[in-house]
Amino acid sequence: MAEPLTQWKRSLDVAFFATRMNFRSHLVHPGEVALANLGALVQAVSGAAVFMLALSTTGMIHGWSLAQWAVLTGFTAVARALWNTVFFGTLDIPDMVRSGELDHYLVRPANPLMLILFSKVDTDVWIEIVVGLATMGVALQVSGAELSAQVLLFIPVALLGAALVFAALHLAVTSLSFWLRQDAMLSMLIWRLDSFAQLPMSFYPKWVLAAFSTVVPFAFVGYYPCLYILGKTHSPLVWAFPLAGPLLMIPAVVLWRRGLTRYSSTGT
Repeated sequence: MAEPLTQWKRSLDVAFFATRMNFRSHLVHPGEVALANLGALVQAVSGAAVFMLALSTTGMIHGWSLAQWAVLTGFTAVARALWNTVFFGTLDIPDMVRSGELDHYLVRPANPLMLILFSKVDTDVWIEIVVGLATMGVALQVSGAELSAQVLLFIPVALLGAALVFAALHLAVTSLSFWLRQDAMLSMLIWRLDSFAQLPMSFYPKWVLAAFSTVVPFAFVGYYPCLYILGKTHSPLVWAFPLAGPLLMIPAVVLWRRGLTRYSSTGT
């Protein structure tokens, strides 16, 4: 029992060291970091402003007001930003497999997946989190949702679960590169599909909702959690929805490990 704990501690130490070095490399060119943050801020604020300007609009679309839709949009934006904070490096796995760069992670004295997760630092992700939370807060007030203590406790739990759904899906798809080698189109497809998480699933036909609840479970990112946050459902089963992320991570990590057994270095 002590040996696995020691290995995980060593992996975390190495991963955090790599993160610090990565972050310092960004600070070598502070002007570029400032411009990147400014660009991200303009993009995030302009997107949120569209909803803020239209929140006075009344009327319902498939049972959702614009304010409720803005809550869903802000929620999924924060969840995706949380995924981006740690798991964004997994998108590089296909290129690492094809180029042989994965060798550098396999020979280091730490868990290779842990190293990949901490291999990138996004210096502007905090902007998406702040703007997303602000959008949620304003939209919740406008929508008239009742924010009980139970709902306030549910929100951070659901956000972490939603971030893990993003993480599990992208890790599973990028791990297919051990078998497919050319999975760029599949990775791009999942990348595009996750934007559908920002739309209420009631907008779609029932078969689409079924697909987003099973095959590509983006409905668990925002739709199902927001049903509870907005008071559209009071079922206690909604507390099981944040478990979708951790449960999906299990087969994703298994797929990653199976892929490693098939990996053969390019020799470069």
